Amino acid sequence: MSISLLTMKGYLRLLRPVNAIMASLGTVIGGIVALESVKALLNYKLYIATLAVFFVLMAGNIINDYFDLEIDRINHPNRPLPSGEISKGVARNIAIIFFIIGIILSFLLNNIIQMVIVILAIALLIFYEWKAKASGLIGNIIISFLVGLVFIFGSISIRFSYIVVILALMAILANLAREIVKDVEDVKGDVNRKTLPKKIGTKLSIISAAFFIFVAISLSPVPYLYFGWKGWYIGVVSIADLLFVFAAVYSFSNQSKGQNFIKLAMIMGLIAFLVGGIL
Repeated sequence: MSISLLTMKGYLRLLRPVNAIMASLGTVIGGIVALESVKALLNYKLYIATLAVFFVLMAGNIINDYFDLEIDRINHPNRPLPSGEISKGVARNIAIIFFIIGIILSFLLNNIIQMVIVILAIALLIFYEWKAKASGLIGNIIISFLVGLVFIFGSISIRFSYIVVILALMAILANLAREIVKDVEDVKGDVNRKTLPKKIGTKLSIISAAFFIFVAISLSPVPYLYFGWKGWYIGVVSIADLLFVFAAVYSFSNQSKGQNFIKLAMIMGLIAFLVGGIL
């Protein structure tokens, strides 16, 4: 009994389902914002789309550990794969099965665009782990693009929405800034990666991150100015914008605080879009 429990814990650590659930919520948010109503939650396609994202993300978590196995033997020997708790072959097979489930679920949505998005996301996840992660900036761009794509995917389950495109662009830019700030913080330890700070230096990298943050801020008034969203949205998104400004400033002196402010600003931005869409 204890062995099966330990094995189950190992699979949970490999799959990281809580992280996948949190990221999958972007699909639901995309649907609600697209319809500008919580009635989006009554549409079964939104749940199929969320499940597809959930399985693809869990498979992504597996291949992350799969490709990082040799590094983890040194840095994280207690993780399921380097510890031998789960074999590399079993992990690979589970990832393949989960990717296939994600594709099948996308077929059930009966939308060619969503099918293509799922297949594209899988290809990008594999390419990221296989090659792009070590290349630095291109890897940052891929991950950030996938973050924004989740909202678009959810939106298409309900209807295509230009407001969700704005949300996705802001998420892409903010996440890209956070990835760059993270690389600046880890510049000394990233011996096997050609990150942006290694190519252009830490100062220019932070300036680049700040630029992406301010472009994201510049997009925030668009739903109010061009789509008739009410003052509630502006009130909440202004808080998000202020947090983004703090993030840009802090990133020059304290990258850890800068990342935390970006994360907090992104959460507040999501709340702003939900408030704007519902009220």
